[in-house]
Amino acid sequence: MDALSIVLRDFTPEDHPFLLTAIAALNDHERTLHDTRLPGAEIAEVYFNKIHGKITTNRGCIVVAWNGDRRVGYMACRIEEDDAVAETVDSNVFGYISDVFVVAEMRGRAIAALLVAEAERRVRPHGVTRLRIGSLANNDQAIRAYRKAGYGDYEVLLEKRL
Repeated sequence: MDALSIVLRDFTPEDHPFLLTAIAALNDHERTLHDTRLPGAEIAEVYFNKIHGKITTNRGCIVVAWNGDRRVGYMACRIEEDDAVAETVDSNVFGYISDVFVVAEMRGRAIAALLVAEAERRVRPHGVTRLRIGSLANNDQAIRAYRKAGYGDYEVLLEKRL
């Protein structure tokens, strides 16, 4: 099925096993891109608890994408408030997408774009005018998808291994 048949809905406790599997897969993928990532199975529950806690305190959400009766992706976003003295007010309060995941066999069908657009729809009513998303620097597929959805570089974090 194509992305037009995708249904997005808020996370429910019944989605918890899917989210743990998805978080582990996402982290395992990132592990192939950088040596700082731990095995997904080791961090999935702790990471889920972290994002779930942040969405409840930061006006956020976890949205699950369905294709028929099957879960095929998820997105987590929240509103962040920073105190960077050199930044404008609208830059210090922004939406932040912490997670976008689509199961491997459904990639390339614009599901990630639907999830990212849903994050925009969710944070906009809170007066947020900026939405940010992060990615590992060499996650080319994700970066291409985010740029296609209208995102541009904001800051670049460089690392040197000592």
